Amino acid sequence: MNESPNKGGRNLTIFGIVAILIALITSGVSLYIYSASGDIYLDRSRPGFISEGETVDEEKPPAENASFSPDGVVTAKDLDEYLEKLDAIIKEISADSETFSEEVLSDDALNITNSLDY
Repeated sequence: MNESPNKGGRNLTIFGIVAILIALITSGVSLYIYSASGDIYLDRSRPGFISEGETVDEEKPPAENASFSPDGVVTAKDLDEYLEKLDAIIKEISADSETFSEEVLSDDALNITNSLDY
């Protein structure tokens, strides 16, 4: 009964700060483990979307990326070039109809077997 009325509020504030620090530390550690283990790449793709053997093609020049004049001027020619590159990418994606089919999520494609088959 000799406690001052402000002591409870101070303890609650300290508890809140400690709880937030623990949450930040554990979240940071879990995100580090998530990215370091490579699991982050599993969430970025559907099965069959990125092949296991796919690597960066170092022979492709970086000029194939959309790049515009650094001074900020974009001409009609620049836009036409960009749209041509975009059309080629869209055709490449559209040609691979298997990527967006339901077959890539089938049990066979995911190697899911009945666990009751002993």
